[in-house]
Amino acid sequence: MKIVFYISSMASAGGMERVLSQHIQFLAKENEIILITDDNKQSFYALPAAVKHVSLNLDTELSLTNSKLQRIIKIFSTFQYNVKGLKKHFGNLQPDCIYTAHPLNLLKVVTSVKSFKKIFVTEHASLSAYNSVYKKIALVLYKRLKLLTVPTTLDSEIYKKLGIANEYLPNPLPFYPEVSSSLKNKIALNIGRFTDDKQHVLLLELWSKSIAIANGWKLKIIGKGENEHEIVSKIKELDLQHSVTIHPPTQNITDEYLKASVFLFTSRAEGFGLVLAEAMACGVPCVSFDCPSGPRDIINNEKDGFLINLGDHSDFIKRLDEITENIELRKRLGDTAKQSIKKFSSELISEKLNKLVNFHFK
Repeated sequence: MKIVFYISSMASAGGMERVLSQHIQFLAKENEIILITDDNKQSFYALPAAVKHVSLNLDTELSLTNSKLQRIIKIFSTFQYNVKGLKKHFGNLQPDCIYTAHPLNLLKVVTSVKSFKKIFVTEHASLSAYNSVYKKIALVLYKRLKLLTVPTTLDSEIYKKLGIANEYLPNPLPFYPEVSSSLKNKIALNIGRFTDDKQHVLLLELWSKSIAIANGWKLKIIGKGENEHEIVSKIKELDLQHSVTIHPPTQNITDEYLKASVFLFTSRAEGFGLVLAEAMACGVPCVSFDCPSGPRDIINNEKDGFLINLGDHSDFIKRLDEITENIELRKRLGDTAKQSIKKFSSELISEKLNKLVNFHFK
């Protein structure tokens, strides 16, 4: 079977791109895969050598430092070129299945092929996190898809209640090291794009009120994005220069988890929350807000981590203090986390993904 992936770009080091790279690997075992992107940048995550990469040579990247109007103008100004390029390549390639992610990408694909019968969409965000335009596109077009997969149980149920058929397909673990963190290093870790939804400024405010600083702990933040200047300014404002450091994304992310002893997650909305699963695979316990909608599928509260009611800042600080002061607590939670997270193994998710694609498109 010939499967064409259309993704705006695979150059980012984000969780969505990591999952997409894994889906490509899973499906490439039995199928011919062609990847179409707007840009001609190399994928941040490794892809199978047999995967053919086709570029539309378009600059469609949206800078969130620009105004909302500027972003809207860019979307509309490049949309017709996207559709023209996709129509040409879909016509030449004659795929059996077209895989895409994100409502805007789906709109481009549908406009290009004028049909839904070959389209497979994997959702990677919570419906609640989309703006009104993207949400409307999703609610209208998702009802007509041949196959829609959703990574969280909450969103899966929400879509079903709205009359949108879907399959629950959680994100796969990208790694599961034999070793675990010793949990002895006084390092708290956070990984994620510097966007509003991740609430890094709030993370810094909560960190500044924790006794972890007085106990010699350091907070390591890994990522990049449009809010970096705001984050750096907040670190200075709260006088956290000696306890907080910022680092760019790295290919050796497993090493960062293994050096950490706690993972902190303050997102207000999240699709799956892959970084939580990655931390737990390394035996690192997590303290996370119970945001819509992924963390509750990953963390079992007080068994393998702490799940905090969204907005309950005092409880977040309380749990942060507890876990940084008590290594036995960290070890108990971390050991359980490493076992419970096996339910998201790449082998299990790969098998389910291939079965779904074969059933709907072969």
